Amino acid sequence: MEQPLHLVAGVAILALVSVDFLLATIGAAPRVILSDRIARGVFALLRHATRHRPARVLARMSGVIVMCMVAGFWILGTALGWTHVFLSAPRQAVVLTQSAAQAGFWDAAAHAGHLLSTLGGAITRPGDTLWNAVEVLAGVNGMVVLTLAVSFILSTVQTVQQGRSFAALLHSLPEGADVTPLFDRLAEVVAGLNSAPFALYYSHGWPQRRLPEALVRMARETMAQGPEAERRFWDLIADLPQFDMPEGSAARFAALGDWAQKRRLGRLEA
Repeated sequence: MEQPLHLVAGVAILALVSVDFLLATIGAAPRVILSDRIARGVFALLRHATRHRPARVLARMSGVIVMCMVAGFWILGTALGWTHVFLSAPRQAVVLTQSAAQAGFWDAAAHAGHLLSTLGGAITRPGDTLWNAVEVLAGVNGMVVLTLAVSFILSTVQTVQQGRSFAALLHSLPEGADVTPLFDRLAEVVAGLNSAPFALYYSHGWPQRRLPEALVRMARETMAQGPEAERRFWDLIADLPQFDMPEGSAARFAALGDWAQKRRLGRLEA
């Protein structure tokens, strides 16, 4: 082992990215380590950029931008981790195919990319049997990341569609109508958001298709329909991602309104 610091760095990066990735994709964790912070940061930048200007096209692309940044973090982070692992033994892990010369950083990065994407055809190869076996792990890691990332994105899109259909149903009702028949749909939407919380960053050009605004309206309707309907509503959204529910009806309604406001893009959706 000629470069142990590269090995330590590579393993640390792989561990960090893998834990974050697994919590987000199959852990049903609404608050994960880094990807959630990245998503919030990207969406905050979009909110800042559209604070004083309308841009309906960006409203339709906000979720796509956030998901691309998160997926890029997972894929590039995994590739960087394996690149450092290969650089820990530059004379054995990766060598040039034709000359058997020691590979540099970009050669190791390209080698990791070929392994993770299972493309093959690289101009590099493992230097010995041990590293040939290690590269099997890199290939399996790549297949897992790519497969689960695609599945997670599809699940997120399905949750977005669920939320938009719920918002459409709610807004199709007249003001003051009984909204309790939609409680079953509400429970499904909240459960879906806990499994795919990044769906909250998808917006829509129509206010009638935006889930955060729909939840605020439903809260207002249930509060007007009596304590039992209101109690059931707050119970159903108690584990809404990134929503800390205080005590008292007025405080809860204000907190929900603030939660919804943070998921709007300023004049973008005004």
